[in-house]
Amino acid sequence: MNNSTFRSGDRVSIPGSYQYDALTEGNAVQRFWHFNKQLVIEQYLPPQASDRIIDVGCGSGVVSEFLAKSGAEVLGIDGNADAISFASEKFQRQNLSFRKGLVDSQFEAEEPFDKIYCLEVLEHIYYDQGRQMLANFHRALRPEGAVFLTTPNYRSFWPLIEWLLDRSRLVPHLAQDQHVEYYHRRKLCELAKAAGFTVDRVFTTCFIAPWVAPLSRKLALKLQRMETGSSLPGSILVAVLRKPAPQST
Repeated sequence: MNNSTFRSGDRVSIPGSYQYDALTEGNAVQRFWHFNKQLVIEQYLPPQASDRIIDVGCGSGVVSEFLAKSGAEVLGIDGNADAISFASEKFQRQNLSFRKGLVDSQFEAEEPFDKIYCLEVLEHIYYDQGRQMLANFHRALRPEGAVFLTTPNYRSFWPLIEWLLDRSRLVPHLAQDQHVEYYHRRKLCELAKAAGFTVDRVFTTCFIAPWVAPLSRKLALKLQRMETGSSLPGSILVAVLRKPAPQST
């Protein structure tokens, strides 16, 4: 792979506790935005106690911890050593572990995994790296195993939101410093199919609900249920991918 199209980390420093702090101490929009990840997982690909799971790009470990509460065996992987250190100290369960590693590296395991979750990571690496990452997911999964994948939807209000966030300096700078690849439904589906996956479903979330959360969390939750999976152009794309079973001869 050409070094000019390879990324091993963001250009800005992200605190190891970033996702945990956003979920627990951020403003109402941030808290709902990060909580919404758990809501959508629960709605569309909930973990089972019998699952072996990887959370790729786990950050400070909040999604890994949520997945592990089901009883599933969960491994969180992230390239940020500070995040792995924070997650390992903050979340301690017998069925949960964390490991430093690049998201597009191969995942060595004695047995294949049942599910892989990869939330808002794809936009941080270039297209060819994304294809390599999904190809590695395909190898690591059992037949009929699933991937839960999210990334910003650049055919929504997201480009405007990103522009405003970068100018407000409320979050670490996004455009080009963190986000370098821009997805819409068709591009995401093409990437998944190129890696050998079938697309179970692709939809959006985070249209209006997070912005209503400062006024009423109850109303935000009601809107979340209505808009997620609808035809509205939500700011986050969600895809559930499936590794096909081997064809019988």
